[in-house]
Amino acid sequence: MSVELTSKQVKCRKKHRCDWCGEVIEASYEAHYRTGIHDGEFFTEYMHPECWDALGKSDLGYDDNYYPMDQQRGKTYDESHT
Repeated sequence: MSVELTSKQVKCRKKHRCDWCGEVIEASYEAHYRTGIHDGEFFTEYMHPECWDALGKSDLGYDDNYYPMDQQRGKTYDESHT
């Protein structure tokens, strides 16, 4: 079970790796940031805005067993795995 605590658009202060596609999000670039608790473990993640949109269109979450950093940038789960 997952509980989302924070979900917001931010301007990165340092480099992060996108949890959707695995590509680097450079410092000073916009990203979607969220925190939460999944199976009793705290998590944080950053995504490119287009990857965040792709996640939303894919209608997936941590409970759906998708593999972080295993999708194509900006593409839905189905588009990445056809």
